[in-house]
Amino acid sequence: MNKRQLERYRKQLLAKRDELLGRVKAARSSEHETSGKEAPDLGDRALSTVIRDLSYQLTVGERDIVRRIDLALDRIDKKEYGTCVECDKKVQLGRLDAVPWARHCIECQELQDRGEI
Repeated sequence: MNKRQLERYRKQLLAKRDELLGRVKAARSSEHETSGKEAPDLGDRALSTVIRDLSYQLTVGERDIVRRIDLALDRIDKKEYGTCVECDKKVQLGRLDAVPWARHCIECQELQDRGEI
């Protein structure tokens, strides 16, 4: 992979990281706003709890992607980006275009999805 490609992926990763961190920050801000208000009846309180739990689940998933992005940026710095962490083969460019934080080639990702690695 050439330097220009690596720089393009770095920019994509940083942009996605900024976007996700913004969402997490907004969800936390929204959660703080609603947690201070007491809902008038039991149904409203239940709905508020469901919304808060959903917001928390979204931020957990987003934080996981941010962690994966940070690992991908670290692999770029170590000149390991684009190489499958399992089999050391090249990760397909189409896969990196779709999921720039991908750690595995398609074959190894399928094995991981099935729990075989």
